Amino acid sequence: MLTKKTADRLVYLADKYETKDFLTKDPSQFMHRYTDPAEMEIAAFLAANMAFGRRDQILSHTEAVLQAAGTDLLKWVQNKGYRKFFTKGDSSYYRMYTHNDFLLFFDTVCTLIKESDTIGNHFKKIYTHPDNKSNYLTPLICNLFPENCHLIPHSKGTAAKRINMFLRWMVRDNSPVDLGLWKDWYSKKNLLIPLDTHVMQEAATLSLFQLSKNGNVPSASFKTDVQLTNLMETVFPGDPCRADYALFGFGVDKDADS
Repeated sequence: MLTKKTADRLVYLADKYETKDFLTKDPSQFMHRYTDPAEMEIAAFLAANMAFGRRDQILSHTEAVLQAAGTDLLKWVQNKGYRKFFTKGDSSYYRMYTHNDFLLFFDTVCTLIKESDTIGNHFKKIYTHPDNKSNYLTPLICNLFPENCHLIPHSKGTAAKRINMFLRWMVRDNSPVDLGLWKDWYSKKNLLIPLDTHVMQEAATLSLFQLSKNGNVPSASFKTDVQLTNLMETVFPGDPCRADYALFGFGVDKDADS
């Protein structure tokens, strides 16, 4: 149950943690290196999809790819320069994800850019197409990538945390962290909170949803994500994903106090 005290605390935490300092140790820092929106999108999409595991490892492995790309990230992708970096087949590049996974990832990104100039333009095209009936962009993005590209989630009902985090970066405006590049064609109301086990645990501690009958925290799924996001809409009207900063901040403050 969401009490006024909890709601006020969430707003306080969002104000405290949605600052420029958030970028220092977060993968969102990489997209801020670029001025060309096409390159911002590529850097953000790569960084978001590598954002799991130890933070220092996320940053170092993303950094290595972007350093290999040099000063023209867009041209590096268009000219398939990534094929000189990812060369070791089924061997791991980052955790369980192989060089082949990254080749499939970048090959798809390259194709989307070839067809629509930027990945944002391509995503806009499929989302605004008259045949699209989905309010959410996440599954449409996932369906563009081959199923054997394990960097992108394909399981039905997945919370797809990393894609939703990428969308938060691209859509939310008036933020020192999020870029708001796609604010004109995708509503903040249709964003979903980037949900994983850690976020679920923090939300459970704040009693933002009921535990299962055996007292366990529910799994991070599309269903629970929609439920939590809808609840956060009551705290942050029109911008429920601002709660992502609040839940992050709650975890930090809680750990500091323990």
